Amino acid sequence: MNKNPSFCHTKLFCLSLSFLTLSWGYAQNDKLKSLEIPKTPPLGYESILTAELNDALMPGAAYEVGFWIFGKQLQDESYSYPITVFPSKSGDISNDGISDIVESVQPSPKLEVNPPPNYATRGHFTFIVRPDKPYDHLTIALKNTDTKASPINFKKDIKVIGVFAKPLPTRAMEKVVPPKDAGTIIPDTPVKIAERTLIDSFERYSVSESNVQLGLYDHRRIDNDIVTVYLNGKIAVEQVALKRKKQFFKLNLQPGENIITLHAENLGDVAPNTSAILIKTKTEEFMAVLESDLGQSSYFTLIYEK
Repeated sequence: MNKNPSFCHTKLFCLSLSFLTLSWGYAQNDKLKSLEIPKTPPLGYESILTAELNDALMPGAAYEVGFWIFGKQLQDESYSYPITVFPSKSGDISNDGISDIVESVQPSPKLEVNPPPNYATRGHFTFIVRPDKPYDHLTIALKNTDTKASPINFKKDIKVIGVFAKPLPTRAMEKVVPPKDAGTIIPDTPVKIAERTLIDSFERYSVSESNVQLGLYDHRRIDNDIVTVYLNGKIAVEQVALKRKKQFFKLNLQPGENIITLHAENLGDVAPNTSAILIKTKTEEFMAVLESDLGQSSYFTLIYEK
């Protein structure tokens, strides 16, 4: 028996968190019917959990899928595996075209577990699914491309809990292009802002209100990132240190296209500078993730249509 008090305390905390998160996940979501034996995913992936849906994910809508994932901690070794969500029909999983319908909210999502005393054994991840046909199952899997044997047992040492799937407001999540004759303003996007080359994320979203709230936060490791946000080439939010807690700011959009650019003031402890951006109106809400460094700034387009 391990009599180390800190070890016991950490273990008790993780068990308590697991129970609470599991209870919340099932209580809050009526779309998940049951958790079944994991189905066999495509070659190179290890399935961890498969959930059967009460209501199928249908084409023409967007769905948010989220979950907590826990990995066993090893004394002297770390490990990291990319995370993927596979929607399927009756559990028959295919990797064909998966990148066209599944989008991760976190860039390059991974289960990363370090040896003690880091206790980095858990994380919450979110994906957006835009179905091309009805799907009644969701499988969460890890990509395993290592040639050497894995230091852990995927079936026994990795747990997924608190799974939820919920529809998102269609208008907020659709990638839209305004009609050419709509009388909207389409600004000329500059090549550079503040001596940084601009990179289009190719994300385009539509809102029905001109006054929106912009929330900034670090959805991954807190590593002292500082950012400035430009709206249509002008500073809207200046020198914000990203935190885990969301910080909100008011934006006033012009009719038509609005260009929102993330400018990195530093690279933090780990490059590049990454920020989650939440856009909220009275009736709509969605999130984007942008990455920028000291040479280039990424942006997305927000379209205001009355």
